[in-house]
Amino acid sequence: MNKILKVIVLSLCLTLSYVTSTAQSIETISGNVVNSKSEVLLGNAILLSSKDSTVITGTSFFAGKFDLVNLNEKKAILKLTSLEFQDKFIDIEYIDNSNIDLGNIVVTEAQYELEEVAIVSKSSLVKEKPDGSVEVKVANTTLATSTSVNEILSKSPSIVVNEDNEIGVFGKGNAIIFINGIRVANERLSTLSPSNIEKIEIIGNPGPRYDAEGNAVINIITKRNIDEGSKGAIKNYYSYTDFAGYQNRTNIDYNYAKGKWSFNSNYGLIVGKDRQILETTRSRNEVGDVFNSDIETDWQYDYENLSNYGLGIQYNFSNESYISVQYTGGYEELGGGLTSDNTITDVEVGIYTSDLLQDDVTLKNTINANYYSKIDTLGSNLFIGSQYASYNNDFDNNINESNIISGIENNARINNVGENNIDIFSAQLDYTKMFKNDYALEMGIKYGYVNINSNTTFFDIDNEGNLILDEQLSSNFDYDERVPAGYINFKGTIKKGMNYSLGMRTEFTDYTLFSSVDGGVIVEDDYINFFPNASFSAKLSDKASTYLTYSSRIKRPPYNRLNPFVVYQDVFTSIRGNPDLQPSIVHAIELGGTYKKWSLKLGYNYTKDPIYGGAFQSQENPSEYILQRANLSREHSYFASLSKNINLKWWRSINTASISINDLIEDEGVFQVSGDIEPYFYLYSQNSFDVKDWFTIYLTAWYLGDKRDGIYLRKDQSSVNMGLEKKLFNNTVTCNIDFNDIFNEYRADGEYRVGITDVTYANTYNANYFRFSVSYNFGNLKKSKYKNKDVGKSETRRAQ
Repeated sequence: MNKILKVIVLSLCLTLSYVTSTAQSIETISGNVVNSKSEVLLGNAILLSSKDSTVITGTSFFAGKFDLVNLNEKKAILKLTSLEFQDKFIDIEYIDNSNIDLGNIVVTEAQYELEEVAIVSKSSLVKEKPDGSVEVKVANTTLATSTSVNEILSKSPSIVVNEDNEIGVFGKGNAIIFINGIRVANERLSTLSPSNIEKIEIIGNPGPRYDAEGNAVINIITKRNIDEGSKGAIKNYYSYTDFAGYQNRTNIDYNYAKGKWSFNSNYGLIVGKDRQILETTRSRNEVGDVFNSDIETDWQYDYENLSNYGLGIQYNFSNESYISVQYTGGYEELGGGLTSDNTITDVEVGIYTSDLLQDDVTLKNTINANYYSKIDTLGSNLFIGSQYASYNNDFDNNINESNIISGIENNARINNVGENNIDIFSAQLDYTKMFKNDYALEMGIKYGYVNINSNTTFFDIDNEGNLILDEQLSSNFDYDERVPAGYINFKGTIKKGMNYSLGMRTEFTDYTLFSSVDGGVIVEDDYINFFPNASFSAKLSDKASTYLTYSSRIKRPPYNRLNPFVVYQDVFTSIRGNPDLQPSIVHAIELGGTYKKWSLKLGYNYTKDPIYGGAFQSQENPSEYILQRANLSREHSYFASLSKNINLKWWRSINTASISINDLIEDEGVFQVSGDIEPYFYLYSQNSFDVKDWFTIYLTAWYLGDKRDGIYLRKDQSSVNMGLEKKLFNNTVTCNIDFNDIFNEYRADGEYRVGITDVTYANTYNANYFRFSVSYNFGNLKKSKYKNKDVGKSETRRAQ
C-alpha cells in the first residue's frame, strides 16, 4: 500500500510541475445554426481533422445551439450537416481564445422537407471523460439490436454480468442503476424498451450526489423528442438457438410534441423460450464422511407474455424549466419448469429426480414526477423529484419428485404457492449554486423507503390429493428500510485547466426485519455512515490530461439476499437469503489520464465485510445444501486498464485491455483460503465498418480470464458477436442480422471449498443464437416555434 501511495504522490507532483508548460489549444466550440429567416434548425455538428478529415467528435443539435467540448485541438474543420440544410464547412484554428463561440451560423436550406426521424451520427462509439467515466453510445450501434437492457449492458465495455445476473464494472465491483439520473431497482430494467436508449454512462468514481450504494454507477440515458410533430418506430426481433428454441420481441415507440407539451409512449412484447443449465458437484472426503453429489439443473422457461409499456408527459414552463410525469409498467407471465437430477453416493447410491412446473406472474409499476428549473444565467438550478415503484410476484408451482435407492422407487408430489411484494418510494431535492469563475456548490437531500412482504407455503400432496402443510419449508418475511440522506459538494478551479471537487454524503439506515423461520425472528438495527469524496483533474497539454479520485461507498445486502424463505430446486438443494448479512464498506482510489485517443486507469479498492456466496451444508441433514450469501472479512483489489479509440471515416472502434488482482481474506474459517492468487485479464473490442454506403458490419468481442482470488476460481469465458446492418427506403427501414457468441464460449464455471466440501459448478446459457430484426421509423418533425432547450442534460448530470 505504501508503494502505491508513493506512486500516486509522485505522479501528482509530476502533473503539477508539467501543467505550467502546456500548450494552448481549442477546448470548446459552440454556435447557433439558423436559416435566412433566423429560424433555428436541427442537425449534426461534426469536428474533422484538418490533416485527413477523420472524425474527431460530434454531437446532435435539436434547437440550433450546439456545444463541442473537451477538444484539445490546434486546428480542425467544423462540418454542419442535416436534412434541413446544405452541408456547411468552417475552418477553425486556435489564435488567442480556447473557447470559440461562432454565434449565429447562417446556412442554406435544403430543397426538401424533413421526413426521416432518425439522425445518424458517426462519432466515436465510446467517449472517455476527464474524470475517468465512460460514455457508451447505444443508438445507431450494434448495441441497439439487443432485445433487453441486460443484453446491452453485458456487451458494453468494462461491464461484467456474473453467474447470479448481478451487474458490475471490471476492477470496481457491483454497480447500481440509474435511468436519466434517477436511481431505479434492477427489476425496473425489464420495463425499459432497448430502442428508447440513447447512451450509457459508466461512472467508476461516483461523487457525493449519487447514492453511496454500490461500487460504481451505470446511468442509462433515454432518447428525447424536442422538435414539434410526431415520430415513431416499430421494431421486431426474431432469435433462434438449437439450445433453447425461438424468442420474438416486438417494440412500438411513439412520441409527439406540440408547443410546450410533449408526450411519449411505448409498448414491447416478448414471447418464446429461454434456457439455462447448471452442473454442480459437491464432494467431501473426510475420515468417516465420504460423500459425492452430482447435480444437473435444467431451467426451461416459457415466455408466455412478457410485456413492457410506458406513457409520459412533459410541460415546459419556459426554455429552462419543466414538469414531467412518467409511468412505466410490465406484465410478465412465465411458464416452463425446472428439472433436477441428483446422484448422491455415500454409503449407497441414490438417484433423485425433481420436476417443477412453473406458473409465475409478475406485475411491475413505476411512477416518476419531476420538476426542474434553471434559476439564474450562471446555470444555478433546482430539481425536485419523487418516485413510487411496486413489484408484485405471485407463483404456483407443482413439483413431482422420485428417488431410487437400493432399487426401490419412491414418489412424492409437492405444491408451492406464494407471493413476493416490493414497494419502493423515494423523494429528493437537488440544488446547484453556480458562481463566477466556474465555482459551484451542490447540495441535496433524499428520503428512500422500501417495504418487502413475502410468503411461501409448501404442501405435501397425498394419494387422495389432500394438501398437508409443510411448516418446515413454509415461511413469511417482512422487511422495512428507511434511508434519509444528504450531501454537499464544492467544485472549484485552482488555475486554468486544474479543477478539484470536495464533498461529503451522509446516509442514515434504519431497518426492521421479521422472519417466521426458526419460530419467528425480529431483527432491528440502525446506523449512520459518512462518505467523503475528493477529486482532482488537470489538463497537461492540448492532447493530455490526468485525474486523481478518492471515494467511499457502501454495499447493502440486496433484499432477496436477506429473505430466508425457500426457493426450491430439489429435495437436497434450495436457495435462501441470510438475514444476518451486514453491509460492506468500500474505499477506492483511482489515478488516470488520457493522451490523444489513449486512456489509462490505475486503481485500488479496500472492502470490509465483502458479500460472497456458496453452497453451505445443512446442519439438520448432511446431504442437504443451502445456496446462500455470507460476509467475508475483507478484500484488497488492484486494477489497471488501458483503452484506445479509433475513429476513421469507415471504421470506428473502442479497445480495452485490463488486469486485476483480487485478494479475499476470511478470518472466520467458513471458506477455505487457498492463498492461490493470480492476476486475471479483461479484453474488449467493439468495431463498426462502413462498406461504402451499402451496409455496416459490426464486430464485438470480449474475453475474461481465469480469476483466482484466494478462495474462488472462476474460469475464463469469452464471446464473439458479429452483425450486419442495412438501411433502406431513405433510412426509414433498418434490417439487422446478428450472430451472438459465435464460438459458444459464454459460460460461468468455477470451484471453491466451503467448510469440508469441495464445490465445482458449470453454467450453460442461451447465448449462442442467430437473430434477425427489422425496424421502421415513421413521422414528420418540424422546427418548433417554441425554442425549447435540452434541460435533460442537467437532469442527467444530477445524481441521486
